[in-house]
Amino acid sequence: MFATLDPTIRALRLPSGRRVLLSDTVGFIRALPKGLMTAFRATLEEVQEAALIVHVSDISSAHHQELDEAVKKILAELGVAGRPILYVWNKIDLLPPQERTEWQKSVAHPPEGIAPPVLVSSLTGEGLDELLKRVDGALPTEPVVKLSLRVPLAEGRTLALVHALGHVFHSTVDDSCMLVEAEVPVSMARRLKLEDYAVNGTFHASPSFIGRER
Repeated sequence: MFATLDPTIRALRLPSGRRVLLSDTVGFIRALPKGLMTAFRATLEEVQEAALIVHVSDISSAHHQELDEAVKKILAELGVAGRPILYVWNKIDLLPPQERTEWQKSVAHPPEGIAPPVLVSSLTGEGLDELLKRVDGALPTEPVVKLSLRVPLAEGRTLALVHALGHVFHSTVDDSCMLVEAEVPVSMARRLKLEDYAVNGTFHASPSFIGRER
């Protein structure tokens, strides 16, 4: 069974300066018992909303190709098979030297029109800089919206994400709420349901983009 029981979300700054949310989902498993299927699918909302899916495989496993196919099948069932996917082959530090060299050669010369996977080791950190560059290049440049928000102080996670991933122009505390003027990515505004906190008439489309320097 998978070890991750709940999605973990962290803010990440990419080499271009863009700020994004990276979500670690529950691991996919084959032949999931029917009694767990509903609970399992409920944790995968992150996948369905993702602008980019990072598919991480254990390249040292003798069954990694079979496992990859199982993941692709689940993605198809979730209706996100057409979403941009970046393949990452992890644990290259566990490969025998000759096999590792062969994989590196195959990645260096992929078939025409096919994006090669990224070879990494989460243990040693090898390849992670290249992974960030590839994520940066694969993510679309996203428009932002300008909002005036009135967010209860109890919604600490929402406020933290607005400050971490948006551009906050002004904020002040008013009673039990925080008043915030900010620009945030459209997908984040939708994900956090920021329209629920928007002061009437202040939800504006903006020509600016998350990729520009702040």
